[in-house]
Amino acid sequence: MNHQSAHTLPIGTILNDKWVILEFIAKGGMGEIYRAHQLNLKRDVAIKTVSKQWLEDIEDDPEEKENALKRFRQEVLTMAQIRHPNVIQIYDFDSSKVEIPHKHYDINYIALEYIPGSTLRDTMREEGFYPNEKETAKWIRRYFLPVLSGVGAIHKAGIFHRDLKPENVLLDDDTPKIADFGLARSCKMESMTCSLEIKGTPAYMAPEQFMDFKRADQRTDIYALGKILYEAIAGKIPENAVPFTQVGLNEPKGELFKEIDTIIRKATDKDPENRFQSIKEMKKALEEALFHWEQSKGEFAKKDSHGIYLSRPLIAVAAILAIALLFGLGLWGFHYVQEHYLSAKPHRVRTLVLPDNYPSKLEAVDGTQLRLIPGGTLWVPKEFDRNVDSPVTIGTFYMDETPVTNQQYVDFLNQIRSTLTVEEGAVKKNGQIYLYLGEPLQGYEPIVYKSGRFKVKLPAHSACPVIRVTGYGADAYATFYGKRLPTKFEWLYVASEGNMKNGKEIGMPTSFFKPIKLPYPVMLFKPNFFGIRAMNINLGSWVIDAIRPDSNGKNDFAIMAGFETGLSEMSRIPLPVKRNPWEAFEEVGFRCAKDATIVPIPKRRMGDKVR
Repeated sequence: MNHQSAHTLPIGTILNDKWVILEFIAKGGMGEIYRAHQLNLKRDVAIKTVSKQWLEDIEDDPEEKENALKRFRQEVLTMAQIRHPNVIQIYDFDSSKVEIPHKHYDINYIALEYIPGSTLRDTMREEGFYPNEKETAKWIRRYFLPVLSGVGAIHKAGIFHRDLKPENVLLDDDTPKIADFGLARSCKMESMTCSLEIKGTPAYMAPEQFMDFKRADQRTDIYALGKILYEAIAGKIPENAVPFTQVGLNEPKGELFKEIDTIIRKATDKDPENRFQSIKEMKKALEEALFHWEQSKGEFAKKDSHGIYLSRPLIAVAAILAIALLFGLGLWGFHYVQEHYLSAKPHRVRTLVLPDNYPSKLEAVDGTQLRLIPGGTLWVPKEFDRNVDSPVTIGTFYMDETPVTNQQYVDFLNQIRSTLTVEEGAVKKNGQIYLYLGEPLQGYEPIVYKSGRFKVKLPAHSACPVIRVTGYGADAYATFYGKRLPTKFEWLYVASEGNMKNGKEIGMPTSFFKPIKLPYPVMLFKPNFFGIRAMNINLGSWVIDAIRPDSNGKNDFAIMAGFETGLSEMSRIPLPVKRNPWEAFEEVGFRCAKDATIVPIPKRRMGDKVR
């Protein structure tokens, strides 16, 4: 063997005729991570295994070895319960015999989503962001709030991570993904004793985790998140810092940092009872702090450029002059916001004229009503797609009035059921996963497979949006019915251009999405200007990333909305999240689109009755 001899798996090792080991990535206390290639699906994955060196060190302690393998298996079961864009996905768990000179090993391994590149640590400065308010707010929105969303999904599944730190949050481009569940514990799983329970990273470890590892709960993760937020602002925690203590900013200046300091101190309080009791509570406090700061940025200063306080009369005069100036600049500002963000350049009114020779709606084979979407110009910020120069021209097309429902997807599956297999809760065709069965949400099992047929478990859920469909499954449904998935630009155009009321643009609210709780019948959502329902809610939708399609299908799928993984700081628009087509999530469904077909009918206006 070469320089890789210290590692369990030499380069070129093939596990179970499926995974080829390409590269050694990293080594932890008891595990090793490799980059491997999956032969049948032609994709790179990460392989995690217990190291042979560690196994050799405890070879004389059968109990310790059994507990290590038990913990390794528990990590698999823990990760398999969670599907969220900010949590790394598990693909497989298996064992294999590995032949190494002078010895044979039976190893257990996990196949995981492979995330090349950096971690959350690389987004943080060694010296911290303080006192730069703008960079702090940007970092929190782009990275920290998505991390909170991911941890919230973990807690929702009844799981506590117990080892959150910047190095355990990987970055898929700009999308953070929580990884390394080696110390995670589920309230549904059996706890383990032995020395392995005293684990973690001291700088981020809550006092109760050190004193009694079994006492760690969601508030233990909140403590670690408070430490991470503190590090991002104040600078990296020194290695010789006193662990298990409350932290806070030293005499913070500015309202933003004062509010964040309060949040950090509450999150890292020594007493779990005094901390935030849930991720939702912590996230709300942070969002409110950012909102207050953003609102205050436009206020008049109380001092002039020389630092002298202005008198009340001078303030009044200045205010009058400022109002006059703002009035004069108002039209320019309105035009600028439209041109650089969401609005279409042409003036939009409620009596939008439909194009000639297109029916205002169609009825698809699956029973869905498709609404006509007149084309136009979409102005998008750079962060939506850095490879595209705004504006984007949107052609006339049709879009499903509602998301695809459970019943519609069941009908589709039953029509092609002879080509499908159901393995461990996954519905597959030719190795491609279409749908994950089971409970996507606690107590809610929408689709079941019994006696060779698919059915909606409870009739009341038939008209609710289908979720946990993969990109493959959404695309296959659309193709089967002669439709397609909308592009991310079409989706944004319908969501933003349809955001009008009484002939006027509503504008983007502080939160783009109206929260809804699934299951929820699709026809109860109010239609927007185009007659499209359920666009501005926290239900994600599969779309096509049409600008960079990949023939291997790796990067041409994305998700719009659903998760607060990122909003444009200025325009508050949702940003597309690139996803692999074999993934599925508990709050993501889809709807279809169709190219417009010309038919000989007269011109009419939106809202006219169609006979």
